Amino acid sequence: MPEASPFLTAAQADPYVAPQATPPGNLFFVYQRLDGDTFLGSAAQAEGYLRLGFKVTGEETVDDTDSFRALVSPGSDEPPASGVEHSEATATPGVKVNTPPAA
Repeated sequence: MPEASPFLTAAQADPYVAPQATPPGNLFFVYQRLDGDTFLGSAAQAEGYLRLGFKVTGEETVDDTDSFRALVSPGSDEPPASGVEHSEATATPGVKVNTPPAA
């Protein structure tokens, strides 16, 4: 198991003392809500979540959007299940369509 970052160590300390540096943009923490549910969020938001009573239970380094999506929503790049129809929205109900004037 890799060594914990100084940001994770600070976030798990009691009392929390904010590090002097800003966490890198690709560092995410696993936050645990008061009801026990967990989610992945930016390490830069640790102080706010800790003030809400959340706990930091781990960390992940995520280098790009595709990696983040695969981590937090596995299978979201898969095609729809068989029998599920996919179509693009063609209009928004209640919105007048702008048609070009007749020539």
